[in-house]
Amino acid sequence: QCSSQKDYVILAARTPPNEEQNENLKHPKAKLDNLDEEWATVHANQVSRMLPGGLLVLGVFIITTLEMANDFQNALRRLVFAVEKSMNKKRLWNFTEEEVSERVTLHICSSTKKIFCRTYDIHDPKSSAKPADWKYQNGLSASWLSLECTVHINIHIPLSATSVSYTLEKNTKNGLARWAKQIENGVYLINGQVKDEDCDLLEGQKKSSRGNAQATNHSFDVRVLTQLLLNSDHRSTATVQICSG
Repeated sequence: QCSSQKDYVILAARTPPNEEQNENLKHPKAKLDNLDEEWATVHANQVSRMLPGGLLVLGVFIITTLEMANDFQNALRRLVFAVEKSMNKKRLWNFTEEEVSERVTLHICSSTKKIFCRTYDIHDPKSSAKPADWKYQNGLSASWLSLECTVHINIHIPLSATSVSYTLEKNTKNGLARWAKQIENGVYLINGQVKDEDCDLLEGQKKSSRGNAQATNHSFDVRVLTQLLLNSDHRSTATVQICSG
């Protein structure tokens, strides 16, 4: 999970080797230049689809022996940009100014147990590595609040005369992109009220002696009001009735 001050890593998911890599594992001096970026990006996309909301693939890590330590930086840099580029192709939401654009590369030397952590700005293709601190912490996610929701979606994707020649995947993605834009521009009613973007959902709740909201389950009724998708030359009409008093 990203934040403006620090990032939180919950799990390091190891990419399973494919059949060709199983053969290369017999040669410990194999160069990192032969790293299968396509295989790693496929795994990153699979992990991303399994993550709940609020969590994302934060970067890549690698464990090498001492003699390979000098080769890792360029390989990790290429890999972290390749992973982010692949996931952005399937991204429906646009980046906002508040989102953190830095991603993490982690190199662990199996011989010396040393850890090298660096970050890259994925919005800058020429971004250079920035050193970062890596610290272990127990029970990190135990103090987080969990927000569960059920969303019922029924979307009709109309096809124009020119889009019928496109593939099903492309037409579906274009339709979902229009729907995602509606959601971004929509108005949200939480328990019948419009809340500010930085407003606390538990505003007004009693606080414990530690300053945290009392641990209990809360239910919220959230309604999303979206604008109808109309062509630029289409005018909508409304009936206005004058009321007295």
